[in-house]
Amino acid sequence: MITTGFAFIAVICSLCGVLVWIEQQYPSVLFRWFPSVVLVMFGSMTMYTLGFWDMTSEVQNTRSQVRDNLIPAMLFLMAIKFDLRVISKLGARLVALLLGSTASVMLAFIVVQQFMGQALGDETPLTFGVMSAGWTGGTQNFVAVKEALHVSDAAMSYTLLMGALCYSVWLVVLIALKPFKSRFNDFLKADNIGLDKVLDELKDTSTTVNPDFQALMLMFGLSLGVASLSHSLGGLASSLGFLNSMVWAIVVASLAGMILAPTKLGKMCGSYELSSMMLYIIVALIGAEVNLMAITQAPGYILAGFMILAIHGALVLLLGRLLKLNLHICCIASIANIGSASSATVVAAAYDKNLVPIAIIMSLLGSMLGSFVGLMVSEILVGLS
Repeated sequence: MITTGFAFIAVICSLCGVLVWIEQQYPSVLFRWFPSVVLVMFGSMTMYTLGFWDMTSEVQNTRSQVRDNLIPAMLFLMAIKFDLRVISKLGARLVALLLGSTASVMLAFIVVQQFMGQALGDETPLTFGVMSAGWTGGTQNFVAVKEALHVSDAAMSYTLLMGALCYSVWLVVLIALKPFKSRFNDFLKADNIGLDKVLDELKDTSTTVNPDFQALMLMFGLSLGVASLSHSLGGLASSLGFLNSMVWAIVVASLAGMILAPTKLGKMCGSYELSSMMLYIIVALIGAEVNLMAITQAPGYILAGFMILAIHGALVLLLGRLLKLNLHICCIASIANIGSASSATVVAAAYDKNLVPIAIIMSLLGSMLGSFVGLMVSEILVGLS
């Protein structure tokens, strides 16, 4: 059993590395339905459940320090690609659909928590706020809001299981709808006028250049420097009595990335690779203190998760009908919120590979909003309770 901090981090990093390598070397249906980032979380949960490590004070301190410092570093690297000039190319209808999809997730969390709050427990105003961040912007927003709200891993256990299980099922459902797209498009009164123009404008938004050593070192050093600075400035800002230091650290790191996005740094390679590595490690660290045996005690949370997705899906279809957008665009907008860029590209490729750029940019826009959505939902739910 592992009881030291370094050994714990080494095992966590090894788990991430092995699963990512297997996904790349041996692509299969398993990884199509359950991307490696999901398996990393489940793998970490499984190892803790089986007793691979003991949460000693040294392991807990190491875990919290690595996690809390990697979060602003990761958000900075992701935000450095938030070039608003690129996002503006999506077109008004697509942006409206994505924003409506985000709003539907917020509304669904609020409605379900008010309906089932008594059965789920007193922690749901905060835990649902955290999960709403993940289901509107991705895992990076989930971890950012979780730390900003100081929600314990014990409180998040059931909600984490709800999020992972329901997300995986939702991904399968969206892809499984493909054979019925013509029927849905009739209901949606789909009108693709202008979509081809958007696709043409988005063709050059991604880069295929491999990062070199200098770019990786610069991005790595800069991200850690920004993380340290954001924590220092966050501590000073929180001393004024408004929000806590972690919230400020997240805001500072994200704004720093967005400010630098239009510069040469925003066009450099390396930020995606490094931020992805940090994301996997953070996800594994989150699952490292969740016992999978808790799933037997969480049927109410699983039901709540599917209720949230049902409300969200119905509202996205209604919005798609109002905007006259086809089924595959609606599915991409949904998974760009509920999932991540990787799952959004999977859904887009399943319908039409030409839609992959739209999936990437929609996921990017969702990532910009997720943390703010989570904080807003938590404030609303705390106020209502």
